[in-house]
Amino acid sequence: MKYDVVVAGGGPAGVAAAIAAAREGARTLLIEKEACLGGMGTVGGVPAYGPFYDEDLPLVGGIGHEVLHAMMEDDLIPEKAPATRWYAIDSERLKLVLDKMVLESGCEVLLHTYLSDVQKKGEEVVSVECVNKSGKFTVEAKIFIDCTGDGDLAAVAGAEFEYGDEEGRVQAGTLCFKIANFDTDAFLSYAEKSGEDGNLHVAVSKAKKDNAFVPGEVKVCGMSLYADGIATFNFGHVFNIKPLERDGLSKAEMEARALLPELMRFIRDYIPGAECAVLVASGPRIGIRETRRIVGKERVTEEDYYARAKHEDGIAAYNYPIDLHPPIPELREEKEEESVYITSRYNHGESYDVPYGCLLPLHLSNVLVAGRCVSSDRAMNASVRMMPICFGTGQAAGTAAAMCVRERILPENVDISRLRSLLVENKCIIG
Repeated sequence: MKYDVVVAGGGPAGVAAAIAAAREGARTLLIEKEACLGGMGTVGGVPAYGPFYDEDLPLVGGIGHEVLHAMMEDDLIPEKAPATRWYAIDSERLKLVLDKMVLESGCEVLLHTYLSDVQKKGEEVVSVECVNKSGKFTVEAKIFIDCTGDGDLAAVAGAEFEYGDEEGRVQAGTLCFKIANFDTDAFLSYAEKSGEDGNLHVAVSKAKKDNAFVPGEVKVCGMSLYADGIATFNFGHVFNIKPLERDGLSKAEMEARALLPELMRFIRDYIPGAECAVLVASGPRIGIRETRRIVGKERVTEEDYYARAKHEDGIAAYNYPIDLHPPIPELREEKEEESVYITSRYNHGESYDVPYGCLLPLHLSNVLVAGRCVSSDRAMNASVRMMPICFGTGQAAGTAAAMCVRERILPENVDISRLRSLLVENKCIIG
């Protein structure tokens, strides 16, 4: 199997990278270990996309924008899901949208396929070894793009990486879930009268006052609505998670599922409209916020965040706050209003950008990275991990990869002004 571009990982970054490369004429293969594309928006069950817009100003355009508006065409309750802020995800609809977009681009797709090894010649990755139901097989390519979130391809190929905080701890994970038999109108009426929001601050405050909030829980819970009678939740933390250890995810998944009855108790007792709600689905896999950060030729940092930094080689812009969930309960912030997530928020019209060099791992000549594993420090990673900006870095990586194939150059030799021009031409918002 020989391709121009191979993309590992089919989440937002991987989908955008694969579509972008294929649209630019590169013969592209997208490899995904799960049964569908979409990453945390589908297999992770995350209830909503973060903001694609800063009120009236677009932040992330291009392929991410296409996905968002394809979803909006079939909104079941559009008046309850404004496009400018958090957008409720119908995961089944999203699967179909992404299948259609990827196949129409001309990209080939292998689901249920794992990356198992990498073959190199010096600093060049020559091929990757994969495994699925057919057994092991090798795929060659000119350019490889790591969109695995965990930086698996780059790490196996020998890239340097950082992991977690100074003590090797990563942010808590969350198993998202969906409930049904939910009285949507009753909840919206309550929300209007009480001032309740999507993070359920009112209900959580009442439960805490009653000393009845979920024991050990550290934050309010995020909820979204995409259809009458259904609500989805980003709620519950698994601490001391070790997602890269052999049994780390197994332990985390089982611990997260064991929390669900207690989370449902709070929901039924304190959220009007949910008195008779039933749990219909979780996950199907736990959401991971943090693992490897690949060390690149450039690095975007907390200092860049607070400076609203713009770079000559900026390829994607965003403005989401620094959203660090504690790795252990003891590090939780006592007052949410004093958390970095609140105090780091930008004003309207402000943004930072991610430089192209953050997509270029050191000592790997024909590999790019995009999505959560781009080169950043821990604080900045807590912003660039969001799904909308992952679409942006993914599209930049896929476009650059196609330029490399067409011009027979390496990623470090891409003409940045031409890359940026292509991204603008393809309606990306790059700052």
